Amino acid sequence: MLSGGRALLTEDSSVMARMQKKFWKTKQVLIKATGKKEDEYVVASDADLDAKLEFFRSVQYTCTELLKVIEKYQHRITREKSTM
Repeated sequence: MLSGGRALLTEDSSVMARMQKKFWKTKQVLIKATGKKEDEYVVASDADLDAKLEFFRSVQYTCTELLKVIEKYQHRITREKSTM
C-alpha cells in the first residue's frame, strides 16, 4: 500500500515539473513578443514562486525518505513476526 504513495509523489513531481516548464516557456515567448523587459515586481514574484517550489521539493523529498524508512520498518516487523 505504501508503494502507491511513493508513485503518487513521483507523479505529482512530474506534473509540477511539466507545469513549471510550460509556464517559463510561455512567459519567455510573451516577453519576446511584447518586446518588454521584466519589471522588478515580476522578478520578485518569480523569486517567491521559486522559493515555494524549492520548499515543496524539500518537503516532497523528506516525505519520500520517510516513506522508505516506514516500509523498511514494516518489512522488519513482518519478518520478525513470521520467525516467532
